[in-house]
Amino acid sequence: MSALESGLTAHVSKRVVLTGSVAVVTLLCMVVPRVGPLVVAALAIAVGGAFLVREFLRNDWRKVLRTVLLRPEMAFPIWTLVACLWAVAPSAALAKAIFLLVLVAHVIVLARHTQDLDENLVADVSRGLLLGFVLGALYLFVEITLRDSIGRWVLTHFPFLDRGLAKHGKMSGGVVTSVSGAHMTRVSAVFCLLWCPAVLAAVLYTKGAVKWLVIAVTAAVTLTVLAHQHSHSQTAELALFVGIVLLAVATLAPTVGRWIAGAAFTGVLFFIVPLSLAMFAAKLHENPDLFKSARARVVIWNYTAERVLENPVLGIGTNSTRYLDEGRSQEAKAQQKNLVVAAQTRAHPHNVYLQVWYELGIIGVLAFAVLGLSLLRRIEQLPKRTLAFAIGHFGVCSVVIASTYGLWQNWFQSSIVLSILLLILVANPGSKGPRDASTA
Repeated sequence: MSALESGLTAHVSKRVVLTGSVAVVTLLCMVVPRVGPLVVAALAIAVGGAFLVREFLRNDWRKVLRTVLLRPEMAFPIWTLVACLWAVAPSAALAKAIFLLVLVAHVIVLARHTQDLDENLVADVSRGLLLGFVLGALYLFVEITLRDSIGRWVLTHFPFLDRGLAKHGKMSGGVVTSVSGAHMTRVSAVFCLLWCPAVLAAVLYTKGAVKWLVIAVTAAVTLTVLAHQHSHSQTAELALFVGIVLLAVATLAPTVGRWIAGAAFTGVLFFIVPLSLAMFAAKLHENPDLFKSARARVVIWNYTAERVLENPVLGIGTNSTRYLDEGRSQEAKAQQKNLVVAAQTRAHPHNVYLQVWYELGIIGVLAFAVLGLSLLRRIEQLPKRTLAFAIGHFGVCSVVIASTYGLWQNWFQSSIVLSILLLILVANPGSKGPRDASTA
């Protein structure tokens, strides 16, 4: 074999390894959502740190820090650091705030370098994302249609893998007969967050029969999540619906789609407290037409909204919800007869908008609005053919944070941030040369 052939083989092998590695970590994020996103986030943060060190060596370090820290998106994580001062558990709050700060900062650093990357590298990463997403989507399809068959088999033989099996599963004769929807809702959430980046990767980096096969699989699993009676997650259903509608609108009129997304985001954020109180006052928590988890959320949101009114300016402090709820007596948490759950926040109120109000006050709300609207404004800088996907993804993220997990769940934060980073990467094909840190 000639030197040229050897070099070509080595180059192809490296590309195959890269694509396969991205596929594996993507699949890991979807199949093991409480672990996968954290592992990938750690790797991404390490890469972002390497880029930052390189910028320090090439540019004035003060200028580099200003470029990273003096961004509108940083206002929110910086305020979470400030709000640790009056948190119930300051040390735990500080750890959460620092993780969020590093998570946002590393995306800012990496996003500036996406256009510096070789086009072939971006293509390989995109195809790896697509392969992992399709495999994860098939896993989701099997679990929904066969009632968690894979999960039940795994937990039957390896029960130690789920520390919450006693709470979330039923066992008979040494066999797990059923599990709750807790795991599947997490898988569905990650599926929703990766939906736009993966579909965009299919549009840009696949051709012919492969493209149509990927689209067909994605469409089939999407319809399963939206319509199957055992899909478990109504939040995922709403997120996909909103994302698809926004994608369609933004494809025809990007400016209209962006304004709709921005108006909906700010409207929910600023009016979530009166909306929560109004839903409870309208007795939606007693409406038998609503599924039980929705009625439970009406109760939890109303209780949290009432607490927001007690300290609306500064809030109760970063990551304090869990500790205040744990400190309440069992008598205080007693369930009333007309409520499906006790009036409490639990570890988090299942609504990031409300949790921002409750813990960080109006200042935190304003900073969160700046974060969201700054991301929406920066969407304009993406190539025109990818704008609609970015707007659709903004809508998906806005819905997912509205009725499911808590602000400080690290796997959830990592999933959202990684999905944004992947969308930026996929949407910016092609190298445009190095960029100075001061102008990015």
